Amino acid sequence: MSVTNQPSDKVYRAGIIGLTGIGQSPPRYDLWSTRHPQPHSHASAYAAHPRAQVVAVCELVPELLTQYDKNWGPAAHYSDYRAMLERENLDILSVVTSDHLHAQMVVDAAEAGVPAIFCEKPLATTLADADRMLAAVEQNGTVICVDHGRRWDPFWRQALSIIEEGRIGSLTRISAHLGGERAMLFRNGTHLVDTVCMYADAAPDWLIGAMEEGYEDRTEYLGDGGHDPATDPGASAYLHFTNGVRAHIEVSQRTLVNFELDLLCTNGRIRISNTEALVYLTSAERPYEVTSRQLGGSVDYRSAMVNAVDELIHLIENGGESISSGRRALHSLEIMIAIMRSQASGVEKIYWPLARD
Repeated sequence: MSVTNQPSDKVYRAGIIGLTGIGQSPPRYDLWSTRHPQPHSHASAYAAHPRAQVVAVCELVPELLTQYDKNWGPAAHYSDYRAMLERENLDILSVVTSDHLHAQMVVDAAEAGVPAIFCEKPLATTLADADRMLAAVEQNGTVICVDHGRRWDPFWRQALSIIEEGRIGSLTRISAHLGGERAMLFRNGTHLVDTVCMYADAAPDWLIGAMEEGYEDRTEYLGDGGHDPATDPGASAYLHFTNGVRAHIEVSQRTLVNFELDLLCTNGRIRISNTEALVYLTSAERPYEVTSRQLGGSVDYRSAMVNAVDELIHLIENGGESISSGRRALHSLEIMIAIMRSQASGVEKIYWPLARD
């Protein structure tokens, strides 16, 4: 995916709810040595796209509104997002609030007629909230995408293309690990779970899961919106998808900082992280000899966030569903909920479809 010339030159009116962190931070140098400064926030992604302009922002902390104008130029200020929806005739709305606060804002935006919503991850923290969000956007014809950024990232999609094209056989197993202090199941573990789902390319079927040690009694989201890691522990899961792919998922604050997947196929393997991707192959002539090479060199490493804005504009103009749609994000949320249900039931197997409480 890349920024493309769209069939018209209309500039779309964007609004942002929430200006902390990923709401408005400037482009940054990542730890990823192969990449240029990345627009890594909603404000910077809109600023980098020639057909989007932020016209209004909503935030409860006045200093953050002032900081926005200093960094990105003037926009209308609001402390009540409903007033912003009523007055600004927005084309795209970014919802960049705490994890558990997305639902009502998305519902209100859809019912207000906003054509496209860019919602931060996770989609929600309860199935009830997720279901009413998706009902609202589907009933109102609203496009929604959820910021599981690797779905738009050319680096991660390169590995996806290799698998989809069958160049190393069929994907059968996935091993995924997120480590470090910020390895929080809902806040950042949702990225790992969704990336597993992207490669598996199927609905979950059953799961066995357990919460990180010391949190065995955790049966629902009790986080504080992604601030304190102690409120959002990690977890482990063994997951079976409807197409036969199985995945082992580890989200642990007791391990080294890492985000890595091992994609095991019938004729090869891809080990991919935020810093490198290696493909391992055998040949018919030497089936027991494994060779490896690094992926990367020629890929256009544009920002996933800019590509997400580009896709939203394309969908407004042409229709369709995002590659990071609300329905896809629901799979990731269901997996996280199922892990807690498995723990609560004595680490028993949980089957889909999940019951709605």
